[in-house]
Amino acid sequence: MTDTERVEQATRSFLDEYPEHEETLDTLRAHEQDHGSWTFDETNLDSGTFGELVSRPFVKDAEDGGYCFADSEAVATALGDEPVEEAPTTDLDLDVDITLPDVDQRALAGLLAGLALIVAARSLFFQQVFVGSRVISPANDAYFFRYWQTQLLAESSGPFDLSMLSTVGELTGIRPLSHALNWWLADLFGAPGMVAALAPVLASVVLGLAVYGTARRLTGDRRIALTAVLTLALTPVHVTYTALGFLDHGPYQYLWIGLIVYTLVWLAIDLKRHQQNSADDPAWAHVRNPRAWGIAALLAVGTGAIAHTWGGSPLSFVPIGGYFAARVVTDCEAEVDPLVGNLPGLAGVIVGSLFALGAHLRWDWHESIAATVPVAVAGGVAALAVLGHLWLRVDLPAVGLLGAEGVLGVVGIFLFRRLRPDDVARLQERSGAFFNRETATETASLFSLDQAIILGPLGQLGLGFYFALVPLLVLTYYVVRRYEPGWLAAVAFAWYYLAIATFQVRFAAKFAVLCAVFAGVGLVYLLSAVDLARPVSLFDRESPDGPSLALPETPTVGAYLVGAVGLVFLLNLIFVPSLLSQIQYTDGQIGAMESVDERVEGLNQSYPDNFVLSEWGDNRMYNHFVSGESQGYGYARGQYEPFISDSDPDSYFSNFNNRVGYVVLTDIDAPEETIQDTLYADFGAGNDSVAHYQLIYAENNVRAFAVVDGAVIQTQANAGTNVTVTRTIQAAGEQFEYQRTATANNNGIANIRVAYPGEYTVGEQTVSVNETQVNSGATVQAGN
Repeated sequence: MTDTERVEQATRSFLDEYPEHEETLDTLRAHEQDHGSWTFDETNLDSGTFGELVSRPFVKDAEDGGYCFADSEAVATALGDEPVEEAPTTDLDLDVDITLPDVDQRALAGLLAGLALIVAARSLFFQQVFVGSRVISPANDAYFFRYWQTQLLAESSGPFDLSMLSTVGELTGIRPLSHALNWWLADLFGAPGMVAALAPVLASVVLGLAVYGTARRLTGDRRIALTAVLTLALTPVHVTYTALGFLDHGPYQYLWIGLIVYTLVWLAIDLKRHQQNSADDPAWAHVRNPRAWGIAALLAVGTGAIAHTWGGSPLSFVPIGGYFAARVVTDCEAEVDPLVGNLPGLAGVIVGSLFALGAHLRWDWHESIAATVPVAVAGGVAALAVLGHLWLRVDLPAVGLLGAEGVLGVVGIFLFRRLRPDDVARLQERSGAFFNRETATETASLFSLDQAIILGPLGQLGLGFYFALVPLLVLTYYVVRRYEPGWLAAVAFAWYYLAIATFQVRFAAKFAVLCAVFAGVGLVYLLSAVDLARPVSLFDRESPDGPSLALPETPTVGAYLVGAVGLVFLLNLIFVPSLLSQIQYTDGQIGAMESVDERVEGLNQSYPDNFVLSEWGDNRMYNHFVSGESQGYGYARGQYEPFISDSDPDSYFSNFNNRVGYVVLTDIDAPEETIQDTLYADFGAGNDSVAHYQLIYAENNVRAFAVVDGAVIQTQANAGTNVTVTRTIQAAGEQFEYQRTATANNNGIANIRVAYPGEYTVGEQTVSVNETQVNSGATVQAGN
């Protein structure tokens, strides 16, 4: 690339970030042509933006102490000031000056393709989600959030009903912001099912933009930024937790993490640029930059929002506190005032924590630890910044600041324990659940021995994990050895979320946000090492190579490059459908739900008569569509396994105590003569068929039964004589012989309970039983 091309590319890069200053560059170029070099006083820029301008490689120092463009004609080309034919004049003279920022078309197309891939990967099971007029959310927990969405919609008078903020706190307890967003979007668009389907995907698209911005800001390399988006798009565990229909706190949580990391990185890089190029004090130049305060406002939004997004939100503030603790030390080492240099970032965290506190106090959002922990962290990082400021003023060795920070941390913890003992007890309770929770597969370690340690990350994070690992290690070394506050933020968050994913794999989806950035670095660096891509320069953020996404000039090399990148992401597609398929509901389960729902509507049943008992991992789905009662699955978890393991279905009927209206069974290995075997394999038929379970669905390895009182056929017989009623049952596409036997009592009366309506044979007589009699437990006289 020639020097002229480099100047042109650098100018375009500046205009991408500061499109509002295109006219400024044009004015300075005209000034330079007429008068020579220019200075700060001859611009209308603030000092921060002026420092940004003169730090770019398309500007150089002039001999008279001012500044000038390195190549004025190249700057003119970037501005689009090329001779054009004069347009013909008309009678209508419109004086309109429309200036559009220059856009790298390849970069834009690549980004849009990456965002489209995010949508496509999460929509692989589109047909399993959109079934007729229903939106079938995958997995179990999504129906907890859909339950509260429905409840809040019932309480709301419209999307702008501000009283709902208090209602959310009163009803939902923890995760209030997730519930509030789900309600508000559903109320705004009038389509709760569509919100449940699309909200996770749209949140991932916005996250993709944050990941792109983070990688672009850190490296100045659009190739790495685009690769990071593609990696996120095809990270199996992240795709799973943000799949179409997966309405949960996860998609929002990942978005806030991405926003927090992006803002911290942006602020750090802004300060670093001023440190490298500004004639003023870099910390104050950073503070005087208006854009820094806009980014700080976004940091406040992310910080406050994540506090009320999920139950374990105090965990989200650990990397924030850890980053600022390390940042203060590195600032002192670089002789940058850690208090002034971090003012926008500190302001963002403090305002965000105050929002978290205000929402808790005003609307009763979440439990108290969701408010006190953010405030404690904000106060702690502010105190660390003041400590660093004083440390720098007295010119003490920066290494000693680590010990002082440790002392300050101990004092802070002591004060928190004394002032908030109930919160400490609650945090200890939550930490016990974190380390000892073994209720679901997602609580296993990312590095499980069952997965031979290395296969767990491969299946959950794909090849991106292994591309990210070496850059993460190398960049960790660099942030220790040199002043790189932007990379420090990325490294701190990455190691933290990787560490907690070691305990529970569900946190791997959070690590995926950072993993994508480091994977982008690793993959592009590897391609450059084998001469398929231009070299990577991680710390030269104004590198002219950064903005270009052009393929190599040699067609063969270009083909190899496309093939290599395609192969990497194609291998990830092996794991994405596999994980996604594990959380989808089968045609059989959906068919069972629809059969139950149809019967419920036909009989006009209400809760609890329409409660569905099933395996607990599916229970919320069935009850969401059938009864609407999908808040919990505690009853199913406690009753289903003992039920299917018992041997007498009819005697177990009394244990339900009118709490269960339907039972759904799936195909599992079970011992003979258990209820699972009796109902699933034999449909409840046999020598003595069941009296309280009526088959209503039997397809695709799923069986659904209505739990009924059963009609009582009463007939005369000699005392002590066994009386049998029989009928050929045709139900749910199955045919089987149904028979029930009872012994006549001393009065010569036999009472025989049956679960199906229809005509029964009793000896030489027949008796007809209708559906109402079966459902109500009515007595039907034989021979009448």
